[in-house]
Amino acid sequence: MRVTISGCIVLLFLRPLAAAPPLRHTVPAPLPALPAPAPAQIRAGSLVLPQCPGLPAYCGYLPRPLDPAGQVPGTIDIGFEFYPHRNAGPRSGTIVAVEGGPGYPSTGSRGSYWGLFYPLLDTRDMLLVDNRGTGKSAALDCPALQNSLNGTLDTITACGMLLGDTSDLYGSGLGADDLAAVLDALGIQHIDLYGDSYGSYFCQAFAGRHGDRLRSLILDSTYPVVGLSPWYPEEDYAMRHAFNVTCQQNADCVNLPGSSMERIEQLLDAVETQPLSGTAYDGNGVLVPVTASGESLSYEAYSNATTSVVYRELDPAARAYLENGDTAPLLRLLAENFVAGLSNCTPNTPGCYSAALFVAVSCTDYPQIYNMTSPAPLRPGQAQASIALEQQNDPGVYGPFTIAEYRLMPLPSSVLDMCLPWPVPSPLHPPGQPVPPGTVFPDVPVLVLSGGLDSLTPAQQGAEAAALFPNAQQIVVANSFHVTALGDLDDCASVIARRFVIDLAPGDTSCAHDIAEVRMVPKFARFMAELDPATAGAGNQGTPADLRAAAAAAYTAGDAVARWWVNYSGSGVGLRGGQFQYTYASSHGINFVLDNCRWVEDLAVSGTISWMQIKPGPIDAQVTFETPEGAGALEITWDDREPQAQASIQGTIGGRKIVASMEAP
Repeated sequence: MRVTISGCIVLLFLRPLAAAPPLRHTVPAPLPALPAPAPAQIRAGSLVLPQCPGLPAYCGYLPRPLDPAGQVPGTIDIGFEFYPHRNAGPRSGTIVAVEGGPGYPSTGSRGSYWGLFYPLLDTRDMLLVDNRGTGKSAALDCPALQNSLNGTLDTITACGMLLGDTSDLYGSGLGADDLAAVLDALGIQHIDLYGDSYGSYFCQAFAGRHGDRLRSLILDSTYPVVGLSPWYPEEDYAMRHAFNVTCQQNADCVNLPGSSMERIEQLLDAVETQPLSGTAYDGNGVLVPVTASGESLSYEAYSNATTSVVYRELDPAARAYLENGDTAPLLRLLAENFVAGLSNCTPNTPGCYSAALFVAVSCTDYPQIYNMTSPAPLRPGQAQASIALEQQNDPGVYGPFTIAEYRLMPLPSSVLDMCLPWPVPSPLHPPGQPVPPGTVFPDVPVLVLSGGLDSLTPAQQGAEAAALFPNAQQIVVANSFHVTALGDLDDCASVIARRFVIDLAPGDTSCAHDIAEVRMVPKFARFMAELDPATAGAGNQGTPADLRAAAAAAYTAGDAVARWWVNYSGSGVGLRGGQFQYTYASSHGINFVLDNCRWVEDLAVSGTISWMQIKPGPIDAQVTFETPEGAGALEITWDDREPQAQASIQGTIGGRKIVASMEAP
């Protein structure tokens, strides 16, 4: 999940295995500073904390043993930000929020947590603690790994050698103990704990080790801290379900023969027989070489890097290639996915995201298909034996992709091999045990939020996490992706989360069933004549050709808006030419400028688009273009967050009045 905060693009992820899937959302408004009369420092528990510059918070560090078992000497400073409640009088509680990754600091996403919990902070304090090895807590830095586009076994090997006997000292269990120590130092007894993605896994570890400190627990896009399979079989079902259910919710797709996944399988068969190579513009408008293969399609389907865009466009891109030999939509999707799957910290510093910490936690906490206590030279043989057994017992675990294709995805999206060269842990820190064996989880109110289209931390994994707790309730937010409450454009999961903190119950959750579907591209066309015309309304004077041009203009506008999810530079390129730019009008408002953008080859569209992202998400496109029948000037409007949204089209083409409608692009 991508958020821009003070110049640092933060990706809020993740399950144990993927690199960043930037489920991108709105830019949080800047946090206010403390009011002028606020003291320069405060005493909290046994600590004296100075003001954090430019933030409504006080900053602190707590020295902790690097190795509580005493085998490795030294200490590590755990950094945190403490946000006092705004109103005078006693606090009614303390909210603690934990970031994902692993590798991202919680303080780096302060704007998102402030935005989520702001209505509760009149009487509640908020605490953000950077896990050991992230952000302010001595961020781990392995330069070769940090600076590589994707981790490789060579850079991971070098990182393990650099960390040496400290390589097993950054797991979730030790981090949870650090958080408990910070609470002790601040004199905080009970907390309302929220974690998203890996942060939710960390929160389970905290609950298993320090459950008596919890008043409530919210696990947003989670997976179980106990009982997780190293093959992650839940992901395949979730991925296939996401493509198929998206098709079923779109009228132009549901009536096609076969299912969405069957068409993607046909595409896979075609590129496995003859890989397709070419060039395409990535999300930031850079022309790059691209190859469509089993490996790249597997990465497209599983990485979730482009979230809604992959479900919106992969099926029609497959049809465009298989039926018409049109490679542009498919190659663009693959190019965008590779860039969107990378960490987008600016600058690429370990304080913003630590690749070393990602690997250190993954290799300490998560189950592997080989024995982490075995010497590294023995693990490849163990991996091969495990793969052979899995192919025998469940050859379709990643269907329609093979285990080999899944394994060839870029690290760390495919993690089957990631920890092969990692150092053997100390017997004092056994791998795969963020909580002690036999842990009984506390009987506290637990809310599990899962995205209905999330294949990174599927709803099934959320159910498995909920089953660990005797008093847990899972809410699946339909048509939502990875991390549901942060940057919530539908005012649904965020409202449920806040209500849960207040009442220890989610209350009315009906909104979770009413989230707008992903609007699929009906089909990719090279020319206007291939498109269905927009539907004429009362007073329309346009010809069928005019209404096809109107539809093409609407698809051009919709295509530019969709690119926001994969574009980080503010400038991009149309599918078949031209350019667009976007700027932020407010924390939830985006303005686009189109300059001769071509979604089809024979229509160049210019103009402006305004998009207010918060539900109902009104979009207003004012566009101009030239057709053989005359000049066009149209206003195209629709509500982005409304289910089964319709677009209204009004204006003129060649002096003829256009009044029409169509499914929102």
